[in-house]
Amino acid sequence: MNTNQQSQMDAWEKWEWLWKSLFYATVLVSFGIVLFSRDQIVTIWVTGLLTVGMSLWHWLGMRLAYRGLASWDERPLPRFAVIMGDIVLWFILVNISPAFYIALFGAFIMVFRHLPIRYAVLAAVLLMIATIFEQLSDTSGSFNLTDPVIWLFFFMVLVSVILGFWISNIINQSAQRRQLIEQLETTRAELAAAERRAGTLEERQRLAREIHDTLAQGFTSIVMHLEAAEGALSDPHTTQKYIDRARSTARSSLDQARRVVQDLRPDSLEKQSLCEAIKRTALHWGEETGIQVTAKATGNPLPLHPNIEVTLLRAVQEALHNIRKHAQATEVQLTLSYMGDVVMLDVQDDGVGLDGAEPSPFSSGFGLQAMRERVEACDGTLTLESDPGEGTTVVITIPLSTEES
Repeated sequence: MNTNQQSQMDAWEKWEWLWKSLFYATVLVSFGIVLFSRDQIVTIWVTGLLTVGMSLWHWLGMRLAYRGLASWDERPLPRFAVIMGDIVLWFILVNISPAFYIALFGAFIMVFRHLPIRYAVLAAVLLMIATIFEQLSDTSGSFNLTDPVIWLFFFMVLVSVILGFWISNIINQSAQRRQLIEQLETTRAELAAAERRAGTLEERQRLAREIHDTLAQGFTSIVMHLEAAEGALSDPHTTQKYIDRARSTARSSLDQARRVVQDLRPDSLEKQSLCEAIKRTALHWGEETGIQVTAKATGNPLPLHPNIEVTLLRAVQEALHNIRKHAQATEVQLTLSYMGDVVMLDVQDDGVGLDGAEPSPFSSGFGLQAMRERVEACDGTLTLESDPGEGTTVVITIPLSTEES
């Protein structure tokens, strides 16, 4: 049994060794008294064989009775048969020596430990009847309700039944609670597996859209330009024009391929903090484009959930890519703000802005949609703020839960 299984055991199961020890101890103590009693020397071997037989019967019988059981109250009849055998063997032993009345204590423990309450009550009553019958046979008396010994045993039966009900209810509640916990854990595992499958499918769909919107279209354009250049070989100027267009498209497609690969393996956040990763991305982008870019962070930086950090870094990369491609900007400002219960990212440029009379460059292709999906997966919001000729601002706001903050 591993550590996890031990931690899920109920208290009454963790003390199983004690219940067994008490039963076998009472049987052995009873035999010990007989062993050192001079009055029982004649029957010592018979008593010893019966004692060993009772112990083996109980040990082997319970092992077989519990084999293959999924719950404690399943198939109680084999255990009831074992208890009945214990009672018969005890009755024989107690008729040999009253010392085995000590084993009565252990027998009661086994009755209510191994049997559901309806079978336990029946077994307890039969055990008390056997006890009363043995007492009457020793005294050569008859059954009489005025005999205080009879009422003493009736009282013992009543107490044992009440105690048995209490113990049985505890065991049943513990078993039901464990089954509920196991069902919840199974459901949680199934939900987690379903989420992983959904996430895998979503990622495949995302990659399919990305490849379709960028690489596939780029390769198609390259083929068309090369075929056109081949058809215009007689005109060197036209041929060169098509080759230049194919070269430009190839470079753009290469840049798109690098972005796809980077999405598959975002290792920049593993080597540095989010603020450092954003500043490094902005610096590299500014060197490539020649556009002045400023990146800063405000507030007290907090450790964020990895999904939030990836979302914000990808948003910066996508926004800068769109600015480079569409905005005609000369200056860009990135601001990462930690505001207690939220984190906010602003990407502002001084480009041409969004023209309502023309299709928005942010609404085409995969870029903005992917950005929105990532932000919404973190329960955040993405908004665009723009006036014609006054640039565009992408604002991302993501709430921080207690665990994330």
